[in-house]
Amino acid sequence: MALGKIPRFSPSFSPAEAVVVARQLLRPGDDDAKVREFERAFADYIGVKHAVMVPSARFGFSLLLQGWGLKPGDEVILPALTYFAIPAFAKALGVKPVFADIGRTTHVLDPEAFERAITPRTKAVVPTHLFGTPCDMEPILRIAHRHGIKVIEDVAQACGARYRGRRVGSFGDAAYYTFGLTKNITSLSGAMITTSDDALAADIHQRLDGGGRAPLKKPLKEALTGLAMMVATHPAIYPFTVHPAVVLGNKIGKDPIHDRFGEAERTWETIPSYYRDERPGALQAAVGLKQLERIEALNGARVRNGRFLDSQLGNVPGVEAPTYPPGAEPIYMSFVVHHRRRDELARALRSRGVDTTIGYMANCAASELFPEDTARCPNAERAFADLLHLPVHPNLSEADRAHLCEAVRQAALEVGP
Repeated sequence: MALGKIPRFSPSFSPAEAVVVARQLLRPGDDDAKVREFERAFADYIGVKHAVMVPSARFGFSLLLQGWGLKPGDEVILPALTYFAIPAFAKALGVKPVFADIGRTTHVLDPEAFERAITPRTKAVVPTHLFGTPCDMEPILRIAHRHGIKVIEDVAQACGARYRGRRVGSFGDAAYYTFGLTKNITSLSGAMITTSDDALAADIHQRLDGGGRAPLKKPLKEALTGLAMMVATHPAIYPFTVHPAVVLGNKIGKDPIHDRFGEAERTWETIPSYYRDERPGALQAAVGLKQLERIEALNGARVRNGRFLDSQLGNVPGVEAPTYPPGAEPIYMSFVVHHRRRDELARALRSRGVDTTIGYMANCAASELFPEDTARCPNAERAFADLLHLPVHPNLSEADRAHLCEAVRQAALEVGP
């Protein structure tokens, strides 16, 4: 990046997808046909029989719980460090979210903590492949099968990652993905469910039947936002526009980028009915297909960047780099480090031109949204308190990587352990 200024992320949306949007507007296609084409291609990519495009990951998750007949009083186990909306949608169905701790430096579901959280009411578990890191699926599957528990993989941050040679999303009974602008694959809104269970796929299709398509203005707005993000993070523009705004915002205690893409935490009494009328259409599917052509190259760039950071930051005083479960092949959706004085480290990095974020995950085990769960999850508590996300996006150059690592070393020395 120009002048040593590095943004926290850059979008996967590119001119190639902008061309797809323009073509779809000029020659609109059949919604059902294009969506089916994307679903088939996505199922083939993951290595499963079925993929069903849905309005959002949280809604897709609720469809899975309903498809398996979970009822009020049943329980679903989730990692304590997760996005609040997933347990909130379980709660909206009357299903109790139960939280289990994560690995101290892997940040994904700890299999032993999962097993300790099982009760006679447990019906499902959600191994979340957080930050692009696959969970240790072998023990999780073994425990789940022994107790007759359904396994729903959360692949919202790990599309394309592998575990023991297979893509995540192909291990459990089902999986869900999300295609927002900040993900490593986008379709300008929308999400996907995958499964090899014929009956479950048919049930989800039936539940979606009769619902309307999302209005065209929704993906168009996302496309414009994606173009704006692409321009704003360009190395010739970012140092003179977004970076000064971020620095100014932080001086008054604000993070304008975090606020722009964040969501106020809340619960729902019921699943909002409008989701059924926001099914993705041909435009989103066409963009998704184009992104699917590019995902391996984009992920490959993330992996190169992430491995470089792994090699350089393992011995920086006060900074604890991530580790990965055996057999995991992460895609580095995020590169997170622990530091006891996280906020000071972030300020020191920002003064050196490196923008960072604390992310959007919460320690849901300690959240006021879920008072019925009393589990204490110390690793999730620690992660929520001191995790910092470093830039690892595909647009980092070799010079950017070197500058980033040197900035971390200098900032850590300035801040102290």
